Amino acid sequence: MSTLQKLRFKIATGATVALASASSFAVDHSAAITAAGTDGTTNTTAAAVVVIAIASVVTGIGVVLGLIRK
Repeated sequence: MSTLQKLRFKIATGATVALASASSFAVDHSAAITAAGTDGTTNTTAAAVVVIAIASVVTGIGVVLGLIRK
């Protein structure tokens, strides 16, 4: 084998070992992802409720002011 071929072999072997090692340390984050999705849904629902509540209050104040001015 030439020096270049030996170097290629060493680099390929090192890369393979590094990738195999990295995948063995991978952690399953599916529970955290599911929890984040649930939190996102909860936050979206809460924001929609607040927007509807504010619109209702503003509309109610407008109706009351309209009745007072007559």
